[in-house]
Amino acid sequence: MFDIKYIIKLQRFKKERINKRIIIVEGYREILMALNSKLKLINIIICKSIFIKYKKIYNMPYNKINYIKKKDYKRIVYRKNTEGILAIFKYNIINYNNKIKYILKKSKNNIIIIIDNIEKPGNIGAIIRTVESTSFISCIIIRDYKDIYNSNIIRASLGCVFIYPIIILKFKYIIKYLYNKFYLFGTKITNNNSVSLYNINFCNYNNIAIIFGNENYGISKIWEKFIFKNINIPMYGKINSLNVSISVSIILFEMLRQKKKLSN
Repeated sequence: MFDIKYIIKLQRFKKERINKRIIIVEGYREILMALNSKLKLINIIICKSIFIKYKKIYNMPYNKINYIKKKDYKRIVYRKNTEGILAIFKYNIINYNNKIKYILKKSKNNIIIIIDNIEKPGNIGAIIRTVESTSFISCIIIRDYKDIYNSNIIRASLGCVFIYPIIILKFKYIIKYLYNKFYLFGTKITNNNSVSLYNINFCNYNNIAIIFGNENYGISKIWEKFIFKNINIPMYGKINSLNVSISVSIILFEMLRQKKKLSN
């Protein structure tokens, strides 16, 4: 049986969730994504008066479902506009070094997205969702991120964070696995030393890694001596920057158009 007070504690304290390797997932679609992953389901909690689909649940183990009153349900949820369904999962410790070795060995034409010091979980989630929609990228590498199962990442990615290959690595290991084996492209919106996105023929390159940086400061300086080319997205208005998740979308779909030889 679940403990309401303990769920509230897990929602409030990130460190507790990470230490116990617990993930709290809110939302029907997100829970279905988590169920399709290798996560271990502990409980599903449903408030019947909010979750009107509860009689039509077919893909969930009934022996794990618990029903709860509305007043108690509102105490345990993080999201304000919730659907009336929440699930608790546990995950195993992941050896990311083995995972990246497997991915690199699996394909000779890898395209990797590197997330460098992006702060807002919603942006990370949106990037994961965009990358998954292309079915084109080998994996996402995130530098030194502690809370990949943050509620905002889960929500913004629509649960894609559970099913897409994501690697968490320190900078030294990213360089170890990718440098001299990949063309490392930086991303700067405006830069005199950068190349316009539309002047690059990505078909000329096999293994590609594209680095996307912090919302305010861009990519960290530690990358500078390793970058093959910097990409900029031409800007024509008075604003000279884009949200990082939008930049990812523009660059990825231009690369996809070229690599898949899609028509304009």
